[in-house]
Amino acid sequence: MRVGTRIPWDKEAWKESCRDNARNLETEINRLESDYTGPLGFWRRYDDFWAHARRISEMFKTLKPLFQKDRERLWAAYSAACEEMSQTNARERESQRADSWEKRELVMSKIREAYFQAKEAADSAEFAQADALLSEALAWMKNGWEGFNTVTQLLNLRPGVMTWQDREDCWAEWKEVKELLRLRRDAFYADMRATRAGRWRDWVEENDEMIETLQVEIDECEELERRARTEEFAARVRDRSEAKAQKIAALERRNEELELKIAQAEHY
Repeated sequence: MRVGTRIPWDKEAWKESCRDNARNLETEINRLESDYTGPLGFWRRYDDFWAHARRISEMFKTLKPLFQKDRERLWAAYSAACEEMSQTNARERESQRADSWEKRELVMSKIREAYFQAKEAADSAEFAQADALLSEALAWMKNGWEGFNTVTQLLNLRPGVMTWQDREDCWAEWKEVKELLRLRRDAFYADMRATRAGRWRDWVEENDEMIETLQVEIDECEELERRARTEEFAARVRDRSEAKAQKIAALERRNEELELKIAQAEHY
């Protein structure tokens, strides 16, 4: 063949190449639709799906030649698969948020039950009951529905996993009630030993240390509030700071009561 002679265009070979490329793309799209969902649709590997989807997107750019009608048909199938997975993912996230909220409300209900039990406890058995309720609430914060009543377990097919924020809210409330229980129980046993001025002095010191700790925490909260990027976060920090300030006020009032008892004990 002489230099400069054009190689004849093989139309049939070009068409076969188009068909091969279309078959390759279609195979990958079929895999995209089937490989990342369980047989009953109960689980999905989202990360693997989207990694594969990105590879197919690159194939549309690099696989040439391709009949225009095949390109449009396959792109529509690819887009539909991606849209379906996006919608499924969104539905699952919404379901997970609903699942989390439902569990959060159950946990909060148990914590509130422990709060009222601790607040009204008048003997060691009643304090122990408040402690048991808090232990139950703490167990409920774990993933799953273990420990809940049979009806709740049967009616909840979802995994029972709380979001980070819902878990943090429950944990913060739990610690508040745990602290209330500690203070109430300490007060109960301190009152039983009301004639021992030395014990009252120790309790005053404990409260002073608690006040110092709370004051440090308030200072930290104030710093967090100053550095808050959103008003919502700043409001939550303020609420915590105000709650701690109320605890300080309560502890200071309690210390005044103890100092009076100490003075009366020393007088007599």
